[in-house]
Amino acid sequence: MRRIIFVLIAILSLTVTIAQEETPEPTATNIPADELIVEDVRTTAGRNAFDQVELMAVGNLVNNTEEAYTNISLFADVLNADGEIIGEGFGYLVNTCGNGLNPDFAVEPDSAQGFSIALDIFEADADIEDVSITIQSTATDPTPSDLPAEFTGITRASTQEVVSVEWLDEEGNLLRYGVGCDEDVFTEHDWYQYNALRGDSAPTVNPNTELVTQALRDQLGIADPNAFDHSFLTFSPTARRLLHQTPINVMISAEPDGSFRRLIYEDLSRFTLQGFLWMPEGRFLAYYFGATGDPVRYYTASVEGQRISGSIDNTLPSLIVPGPTPDGARVVMATTIDGVTGYYLASTIGVNTELLFEAEPPGNNFPAPIYVPIEGGGAQIYLFRQVDDVPRLQCFDTVSSQLNDITALPLQLDDGSRAWAALTVNGSKIALAANGVNGGLWIIDLQSFGGCTPQLAG
Repeated sequence: MRRIIFVLIAILSLTVTIAQEETPEPTATNIPADELIVEDVRTTAGRNAFDQVELMAVGNLVNNTEEAYTNISLFADVLNADGEIIGEGFGYLVNTCGNGLNPDFAVEPDSAQGFSIALDIFEADADIEDVSITIQSTATDPTPSDLPAEFTGITRASTQEVVSVEWLDEEGNLLRYGVGCDEDVFTEHDWYQYNALRGDSAPTVNPNTELVTQALRDQLGIADPNAFDHSFLTFSPTARRLLHQTPINVMISAEPDGSFRRLIYEDLSRFTLQGFLWMPEGRFLAYYFGATGDPVRYYTASVEGQRISGSIDNTLPSLIVPGPTPDGARVVMATTIDGVTGYYLASTIGVNTELLFEAEPPGNNFPAPIYVPIEGGGAQIYLFRQVDDVPRLQCFDTVSSQLNDITALPLQLDDGSRAWAALTVNGSKIALAANGVNGGLWIIDLQSFGGCTPQLAG
């Protein structure tokens, strides 16, 4: 029940059938180049808004026309082998995490967007043969991109929803990145490797995937699917250990086989983990928030079990995801102190703060600042900010207290999307990733820009 066997197009509607596995999958030669179609349709078990398991039809809506489409609704008839209707469904467009998009969202020409249809089967023991999907929509004029075409020094590497990036070499020639939902464990992502010398990407496998065995899940106590989905299981890129959280958000580290478990922090059930920022020698910053606009709570520690910062209740809440120093003892964060809103260098151990500069921060969905020590002391800090409604990359020099503007960024973030960034070891490139309907992956060549290109400390 995973293959499309016919496509019937009208101006505002489309019907397609999911047939049995043995039905040949359409090839590029039999998919019309000027129509609105669905691809990769499959049935799966999912959870609705009430956390109930239900059967769903999911796939991608692909717009090969010259028009945009909005007000999109999807209707399904579930059929048995005799062609009788044994169920029905209604659905909508979704992001990679399965969350519904606003009705006024438009699928632009030459783009695709996921959809999800909840199926209601009339009889529990019914034998499903096909699912017929009808898509209704309203054609509208395409929205011209407001992004400038002349992003000198910035190369777009992917148009997918990229949620994880990791440089594989010091020079920035090879990058591994994950595509999918940022809330999912990394094993659920689709992985690719970008070759900057060739300028292309190829599918790859995250090498840690093979370490996630049933024995490991049993050892960690996350064998249950819900516990595993909630675990945020992550292998350190700078040390031979892993991190995961329990169903009540206790943070644990362990060896790759699940042995020698160590408690990192507990009393975290009130907070929602959103990710990790990694530092040398297995040190990390874990950051927590509920939704865009919420204050960010955080702590720093080591996968070996050492706590660096105070507890999550004792670190100063930030208006952005904070960027840690290499030792985890300080962070670049944003807050308001004595009526002054700006970027601060704050201790994670005590209460000391130092105002770097006064400015309005962009929010917790922008990438964290990147702190780069330089020879002779001090640091240069890469910042991702909104300046006059334009996302920009800037760099603050702590020695001269100078804020240098580098370039505009091709980011289009809304309240439901986020961005991440990673600097190469030699400081020559930044990988910028974003999810959401305007997601993608960009490589920023810092050597193309003058000023504030760091000389890394030895």
